[in-house]
Amino acid sequence: MRQREPGNVDNLTLTQSHTRNLGSRGFSAIEVAIFMIAATVVATVSAVALMTMGADAAQAGTQAANRGLSEATGSIQLRGPVIATRGNIDIDGNDVIDLSGSDIQAIATLKLLISADMANGIDLTPPYTVDDTAVDPDFSSTQIGTVISVITEGFNVPSSAWSVTFPGDDNGDLFLDRGERAELTVWLHPLDVSNGWYDLGTGASDPYVDSSAQALIARGQVTLRITPDAAPETAIERTMPIELTSTVLLD
Repeated sequence: MRQREPGNVDNLTLTQSHTRNLGSRGFSAIEVAIFMIAATVVATVSAVALMTMGADAAQAGTQAANRGLSEATGSIQLRGPVIATRGNIDIDGNDVIDLSGSDIQAIATLKLLISADMANGIDLTPPYTVDDTAVDPDFSSTQIGTVISVITEGFNVPSSAWSVTFPGDDNGDLFLDRGERAELTVWLHPLDVSNGWYDLGTGASDPYVDSSAQALIARGQVTLRITPDAAPETAIERTMPIELTSTVLLD
């Protein structure tokens, strides 16, 4: 029988060892590839998350900037916060407030102090006046000089009920001139002066909130668009706090 030469035995051993080394290196390469793929996936997810957060922050910043720009570049300048007054709303109209029943508390009026820098002034002839008797406000005139629209999540009236007073220096007319200030009161609900409660409107023919679903409550958003005759519109946007007090200052 022919015997295998010693050299052939060594070659066979080397070949088997080389094969094992190649296999080991192959597994190592696969492990490295898996690690690289996992790292790439994590990096991609992180990048997408950061981009989303950045986009959300940019959007919020843009909205805030636009709101400030609208208030700053309109024909009217807001002086101080918007003052929201909470009231008891007689939802069922029975002249009794029962907050454990159908009646609610909601924002009844919005007040804002304004000034203007217009050479000819701004006509603030209001559609309603206040006399503290019976029901306020009282319809006054259709020949108004400024339209104020109110937009909330459940309520939209193109021409709201609003009245005006001129605190401080006042020349006696209804024009807002340079150096004057005017306090606008936007009425979301009519006030029953006899008992101090607010009522609902009677339908689409009036400018008031007509149901509890339309009422402006906590966390609600409101936009006031003030449009004087022949002057740029001023848009004011505010959000109600998570809890309403009797008077809410909305910066």
